[in-house]
Amino acid sequence: MVLTIYHFKIIAMKHKVHNWMSEGLSGKFGKKVYYQLRGKTFVRKAPKVGYNKTATEKQAAVRTRFTEAQHFAKSVISDPALKAFYAKKAKNGCSAYNQAISEFLRNF
Repeated sequence: MVLTIYHFKIIAMKHKVHNWMSEGLSGKFGKKVYYQLRGKTFVRKAPKVGYNKTATEKQAAVRTRFTEAQHFAKSVISDPALKAFYAKKAKNGCSAYNQAISEFLRNF
């Protein structure tokens, strides 16, 4: 099975587990990951990803900017008048929160 996520190809071998002990099990156990899909339990190898890498200066700047956008959007939806304004501005089923984040990232 090949999954394509954001132009990266991840090869994942999934195996259905027919064991009463693993029924409903999900999460990482040793070097395997158990997960549920449509009510069935599957297992695969854990990914080899370095999660403890430090962010570059650009990454840190983008994360800080996005955090500021989230704070702005939270303040927008807490004010009923602003929430109605952004909800009216939102298109294609987008929420007022998402519209506020989008506008913040475009303009600030």
